[in-house]
Amino acid sequence: MIDRSCPSSKVSLPVLESTQHHLESLSELKPMSRSFALLGDPTRMKLLTALAHAGELCVCDLADILSMETSAISHQLRKLKDGGLVENERVGSNIYYRLEPNVFRELFVTGRALLSEKEGTPV
Repeated sequence: MIDRSCPSSKVSLPVLESTQHHLESLSELKPMSRSFALLGDPTRMKLLTALAHAGELCVCDLADILSMETSAISHQLRKLKDGGLVENERVGSNIYYRLEPNVFRELFVTGRALLSEKEGTPV
């Protein structure tokens, strides 16, 4: 039940209550907000963009591409893996990372398209 604080609102009480109920029923909001928080870091965005472009890279490759220490790259990749945005596979002594199928790739493509549309320039 909503206790209205805005007497001048044009929105009906049933719409407000329906919206409130809808938000409370969305169990994916917390995990989604954690994923978006991960995307808020420029280094992690560079890592994800590199993986989207190359398909699969090891920590050393990513360190070379971003001109960073492998320990810093590993730290960021761990966050991305824990957040469900990347997956990895060990091949010998190397660990190769790639985007979690359909999780980030779709978001990345959509985000670029939206920004392109907004700015009026092709990406």
